[in-house]
Amino acid sequence: MFNSAKKSPPNHSKTAQSASTTTSERKPILSIIKDIQRQTRRQYSAEEKIRIVLEGLQGEQSVAEICRRAGLNANIYYRWIGPIPMIQATTGE
Repeated sequence: MFNSAKKSPPNHSKTAQSASTTTSERKPILSIIKDIQRQTRRQYSAEEKIRIVLEGLQGEQSVAEICRRAGLNANIYYRWIGPIPMIQATTGE
């Protein structure tokens, strides 16, 4: 019913090798990660920002839905309407 055979311990030789990476080896990895982060950041044109903000102000859909569809964080949406006092009054902030 029970298997009484002992299992051999796992081989961690690869883990030990990767843990001993030098700073010079890590530097290119960090630069690659930063390059990827720069590529994934989206730039929105003024027209896109206006369209997205106006959709939110129409009230037909939630801001969360609009932002999800546009691939935008809701915090960015509210930052876009932040400097406009008239819009802040209509959104209840």
